[in-house]
Amino acid sequence: MKRPCSSVGQSNCLLSSGSRVRVSPGTPFYSCDKADSDGQETTPEPPEDPLPEEILDFLRGRKPLHELSCQCRDFEVTTISEALTAYKICAQAEGRSPRTIEWITSGMRYFSDFLGTDRNVSSINANDLRSFIIYLQERKKYKKHPYNHVQDNLISPQSIETYCRAIRAFFGFLKREELITRNPMEKVKIPKVPKKVVPTFSDKNLEAMLSKINTKSGLGLRDYVIMLVLVDTAARVSEIATLKMEDVNLENGYLRVMGKGGKERDIPIGRKVSKSLMKYKLKYRAELATTNNFFITREGRPLSIGRIERICKHYGQKAGLSRCYPHKLRHTSSVLYLRNGGDPFSLQKKLGHTSLQMTRYYCDLADSDVRAQHLRFGVADKLKI
Repeated sequence: MKRPCSSVGQSNCLLSSGSRVRVSPGTPFYSCDKADSDGQETTPEPPEDPLPEEILDFLRGRKPLHELSCQCRDFEVTTISEALTAYKICAQAEGRSPRTIEWITSGMRYFSDFLGTDRNVSSINANDLRSFIIYLQERKKYKKHPYNHVQDNLISPQSIETYCRAIRAFFGFLKREELITRNPMEKVKIPKVPKKVVPTFSDKNLEAMLSKINTKSGLGLRDYVIMLVLVDTAARVSEIATLKMEDVNLENGYLRVMGKGGKERDIPIGRKVSKSLMKYKLKYRAELATTNNFFITREGRPLSIGRIERICKHYGQKAGLSRCYPHKLRHTSSVLYLRNGGDPFSLQKKLGHTSLQMTRYYCDLADSDVRAQHLRFGVADKLKI
C-alpha cells in the first residue's frame, strides 16, 4: 500500500539537478510507485542526485511551505496586477464587502501608477512607500482627476492615511498567503492625521431643519421620517437605505440594521420616531410599494444612499445650515446622546463599533461645551464682588 506524505499548499520544489517536483493541494506524494505482490512497500534505489534535505522535510510533513528557502519555491503570483487578482478572489471568498475590496484595489492601483511599472511584489521595499507618501504630500487635490478640476490645496492627511492603510492591508494579505516572504510595510510609520473637532449641530439647528419639511405631502412625510430616524438612531445612511419592512419592529421599538462587515444589530427608537414610522407606513408607503425596502421613491422603488444624502443637503440648506449630510447627523446624534445623559457603552452598541476608540472621541466632543457651561455656572462670576 502506498503511503502518502503530508503536503500543504502548492509548490514547485527545485531539485539539485535543476528539475522540479510539483506538489498540488490534495495530491499525496508517494515514496514509491510500485508495491510488492504482497502489498508491502518496496524501497526504491536512492537517486544519483538526491533531493535537498529541507525539501525532503517538507514532503514528509516536517516543515511548512513558508519555511522553505526561496530557491525551493516558485510562486505563480509575481506582479502587482497578478497579486491584485489573487486578492480580489480571496477577499470575495472570505465575504469582504465590495467597498473594502474597491478601497484596497484602488489604493494599490494608485501606488502602482506612482511606481511607473507593474512591479514584482517581492521587489517593493519600504522606501517605495515612503517616496509615495512624500509624493502625495506635495500633490494638489484632484490632479489628473477625470471629473473634478485641480484645486490649489493639497491632498488632505486623511486621504494620505487612507491610501497608506490600503497598501499596508494589501501587503499584509500577501504575507499571510505566503506570496511574499517579508512584509516591507511593517516598518513604515503612517503619517499622523491632525485631530480636528468634527462640527455638529445643536438642538435648535435640528429643530429648524425639521420644521422646514412639509409633512402634509407624502414625499415630505417620508423625508421627515428619514431625517428623524437619522437624528434619533445615529445609524449609517447605508443602514437606513437597506432597511426592510420586517426590520422595523414598532411593537417593541427597535430597528434591525445590517452594519459593516455583515454585522446585524438592533437599534432602539423613541416614541416620536415609532409614531412617525407608523404614520409613514400606513399613509404613504402602502400606496406606492413595489419593493420590500421600507423607504421608497414616489415610483415605489428602493431609496438610494445618494438620494438620502441629497435630502439631507436640501433641508439643511433651507434651514441655513452648512454642510448637512447623513454622517454629520450621526456625529450630532452621538454627541447629543452623551450630553443628554447617555453612557458610552450603550452608545457603542447603538453605533455598532467593535471598540470604544471612536466612542471616546464622541465623549471628547460632548465635553467641548465645558466653556459654555462655565460661563453660565462659573464660581467667580457668581460672587458679588
